[in-house]
Amino acid sequence: MSINALVFYILIWPVLSTGILALLLVSLFRDIRAAKREGREML
Repeated sequence: MSINALVFYILIWPVLSTGILALLLVSLFRDIRAAKREGREML
């Protein structure tokens, strides 16, 4: 395995993890806003 491929493999995981975390947080905030709008609680 070349050094460039190894570096790419190691560095891609933080990028993917950050993207997934951002997606989950955006979904959470949308659900919280929708619940407040409808008068429900988020539990």
